[in-house]
Amino acid sequence: MRKIGAWIVVVGGLFISPITVMGEEVEPVIMEEMEQVTAPPAQQETDFYRAEVIEIIEEGEYTGFGGVQYFQFLNVQFLEGPDEGVAIELEYTNSYFTEEHRVEEGETVVIIASSFNGDVIYNVFEPYRIPGLMAMASLFIFALFLVAGKKGLTSLIGLGVSLLIILKWMVPQILMGSSPLTVCWMGGIMIIFISLYLAHGFNKRTSLALVSTLITFHLALGFGYLAVNGARLFGMGSEEALLLTYTDLGVGIDLRGLLLGAIVIGALGVLDDITTAQTATVEEIHKADKKLSVKELYKRGLSVGHEHIASLVNTLVLAYVGVAFPVLLLLMDTNEPFWVILNNEFMAEEVGRTLVGSLTLVLAVPIATGLAAHVYGQKK
Repeated sequence: MRKIGAWIVVVGGLFISPITVMGEEVEPVIMEEMEQVTAPPAQQETDFYRAEVIEIIEEGEYTGFGGVQYFQFLNVQFLEGPDEGVAIELEYTNSYFTEEHRVEEGETVVIIASSFNGDVIYNVFEPYRIPGLMAMASLFIFALFLVAGKKGLTSLIGLGVSLLIILKWMVPQILMGSSPLTVCWMGGIMIIFISLYLAHGFNKRTSLALVSTLITFHLALGFGYLAVNGARLFGMGSEEALLLTYTDLGVGIDLRGLLLGAIVIGALGVLDDITTAQTATVEEIHKADKKLSVKELYKRGLSVGHEHIASLVNTLVLAYVGVAFPVLLLLMDTNEPFWVILNNEFMAEEVGRTLVGSLTLVLAVPIATGLAAHVYGQKK
């Protein structure tokens, strides 16, 4: 009888054990033979380099998918990386490329190098924007020192520490699976203590402002909880949040807790402003007339606080609208009723964020003013 061959693949095994088919033994087959049938998945690596545009070879437009498409053929020279000094020709275009996006000779661009199993493909990613940002940052620092002097330096250090807490502690903790709300609460308290004392020094005024900020910070936490649960917000109102759910980073992250934590941290950005301002106002009024009672000192400080509230609430609303302006345009350019637009989760998140911040600011004025008046005023 002629020998009949058969291969059986066993998952996790390196060899197929000999078996008997119709009374005859089958030869073992090594799994290496199967690797020739199924190729391994391509391994992709991505690197970024800076390069200088030394020549614009050609530029123009063509009609593509979605309308007119602009393009440029560039001769670029790498400024760093393994190909430093090497010049290559690349096309610069993408789905949103317009005539305004064109680059000039001598301009620096970012090159993305995509490696697929050893084969490298280069593409022009975008213009290099860091020098422009650094120029604006230098102008900001100069103006800060010119107006605020030493206070400006300490406030800048406080800002740096706050960013370090957010980027080096809060974000990694959330990505590792910790509760976003707990992390934002702990991070917010650390920011309050460190940034206030660094910016304003260790004194009675700063301590009073810190206590007022801690009180209003926890009020913001409570109001945020009511807003998120009362309006049935799930933290999926933004494109970034949806994108996070489709990546490995989003696995296990509580988006609702992340939204609530973001609302609280956002409110904290203006809370310390109003508490320190009101505390300083009451102290200065007390220095001008040390015979004022607690009630009179509170009344005069609150008069200043009313003006502060009016300006800050307007500033807060406009700041949130400015961030969400492109999406706001998209939502309003529909035939849907206004209540449907307002009911959209993205809009509801922004409205809830604004209301929580504004409500907390409104209450921060009497809290900070009353606490400072009680400490500085003459008690009768």
